[in-house]
Amino acid sequence: MIKEQQLVKALDNSEGIILITEPDGTIVFANKTFEKVYGYTREEVLGKKPSVLKSGFHPKKFYDELWQTLANGNNWSGDLVNRSKSGEIITERASISPIFSDDNAKITGYIAVKYNTSERKKLKAQLEAKEHLFEKLFENSPVGIFMLQALKQEGEVVDFLIDQANLKSSSIFNRISFIGQYLSGVLGNIDVPTLLREHHTEQHGEDVFEWEDLYKRKILEFKLFGLGGVQYCLLVTDVSAKVKMENRLKESEAHLRELNETKDKIFSIIAHDLRSPFQAIIGFASLLNDGIEEQSIPEIKMMARQISNMSEQTYKLLDDLLTWSRSQLGQLKAVPVKLNLKQLVEKCYNQLSMVADKKRIRLNCDVSETLFIKADKDMLEFIVRNLVHNGIKFTRNGGRVRCWAELEGSKALLHVEDTGIGIQEVKQKEIFSLSANLSTSGTSEEAGTGLGLMLSKQMVDLNNGKISVFSEPGKGSRFTISFDVLS
Repeated sequence: MIKEQQLVKALDNSEGIILITEPDGTIVFANKTFEKVYGYTREEVLGKKPSVLKSGFHPKKFYDELWQTLANGNNWSGDLVNRSKSGEIITERASISPIFSDDNAKITGYIAVKYNTSERKKLKAQLEAKEHLFEKLFENSPVGIFMLQALKQEGEVVDFLIDQANLKSSSIFNRISFIGQYLSGVLGNIDVPTLLREHHTEQHGEDVFEWEDLYKRKILEFKLFGLGGVQYCLLVTDVSAKVKMENRLKESEAHLRELNETKDKIFSIIAHDLRSPFQAIIGFASLLNDGIEEQSIPEIKMMARQISNMSEQTYKLLDDLLTWSRSQLGQLKAVPVKLNLKQLVEKCYNQLSMVADKKRIRLNCDVSETLFIKADKDMLEFIVRNLVHNGIKFTRNGGRVRCWAELEGSKALLHVEDTGIGIQEVKQKEIFSLSANLSTSGTSEEAGTGLGLMLSKQMVDLNNGKISVFSEPGKGSRFTISFDVLS
């Protein structure tokens, strides 16, 4: 039989809290676990009642019923909320039993076996708090989240079954129900095995699958990873706005680069193309002023012709620069009016007839007298004059510049065609921009900057039109502009 001393030792070393009392509740035994949990030494509680441990949590009725149950010879079990010596609240799961005399005639005491559940309850509370936090994060996440169950055939994942999906997923895919659906169907009947093979990566030693796809005009980023076993998590991010913003930034950067290049080109024009003609004009004027008596009539005519040509070029350049400055200040505003296209072309021909006559270039106008368009008058005159002037400039003596028009739906197409030297294909792509140095001297060494074509493109855009070029080197060029027709 177990000796009394061995029994006391076993109780003393028990992991549970052991208290033994007299029938009146006086404590006669407390084990080491009691001392550890409550902070009292057994000497401090021996001879005292368990009420020393009360926390004030339980009402008097609770204790009355507890002691009545024990006094009736019955066991009592339940949760107790007590207080340690330091004031810490101790939650226990307790089982209290009466101790009977050998003949079971009377109760000689009580034994309480209790287990501290405070830590367990704390852990449970923490777990519940974390679960609550997870639920909040899950439902309010700005990213779509799917909890998935992998479906396998012969060890290979062939699809996923959706166990759970958050609110953002519904917003992204514009649907309410996902649970029980196959992922392949939700994503548009994708081939899951192929997708996993093509987009497998490894991050921190774990298998991860990342890809990007279009879904109903949305750009979506996907990230799939395992949670253990057949459980997977899929994150879906709608990056449409981000991609749109990145594209806008790229466009802004490109536009800024173009503006800087244009600014540098303009400064170069001012420093060189505007300065050189004045130097030539001043030089010829000085020669005439200082020694006109010594010059022959042919020499005087040659110098006068040079002064005239330089003055015309400089005037056109100054006019283009002023127009460009207005466009940079936002002062170019299109005011569309009804225009007779044939009359406008003939007006431009009259303005450029002397320039064309110098090179014996024919100006042909094949535009119907009944064709009316809707555009800004000054801008359209600038565009046509610039295109015709370029045609004259790059056409050899005896050539031809022709303007002709045709209808295409609600648009009128005006073609300005020449029999000139043409434009290389590589230069055609950037001909309406100053980003590259595309200026070329004319067939009679006429100067040029490329500024006129850039301004023409801006003005066409302001009038909701389009401009394009087709050219074959050695055969000529054809510029086409489109405008709205007025019936």
